[in-house]
Amino acid sequence: MNAHLPAHAIAFTQLFARIEHTLRRNGYSRENIDRATVNWSKFARELGEPFFEYVQASQQATTLISEPPRIYYREHGMQPDIQEPITAVVPLFVRGVCQVRHNIVHGEKYVESARPRDDALVLEANWVLQEAVRRHKDAVALFAAFG
Repeated sequence: MNAHLPAHAIAFTQLFARIEHTLRRNGYSRENIDRATVNWSKFARELGEPFFEYVQASQQATTLISEPPRIYYREHGMQPDIQEPITAVVPLFVRGVCQVRHNIVHGEKYVESARPRDDALVLEANWVLQEAVRRHKDAVALFAAFG
């Protein structure tokens, strides 16, 4: 599956998987379903709005924030037609970082020719994840194995 992916997309999906595994094993699963789906909203809320403000001020995720990834719908193609910017920490992860991962894994990125925006979204989402690991209140306990 990874043969067609550029190195930065592979690095991002690997980091995402490691973080998701760690969160799932440490009480960050959604409570309303039996399947152990990671509760990215909980993780984001713990980072808080100051984290979003930090990301925004850093200018390291400008595409991710101003023009987040879209979702493919069977009857309508990539939606929404006009993307609303991200304005808070929970959507930064749910609409931003997680959707970048989904678009890679489910074949909406790098199957056809990549555009510069694709690379920007992946690189920026990767940076946000790295910063989240560094800045989370339980970073040392949760992510000690990351080195």
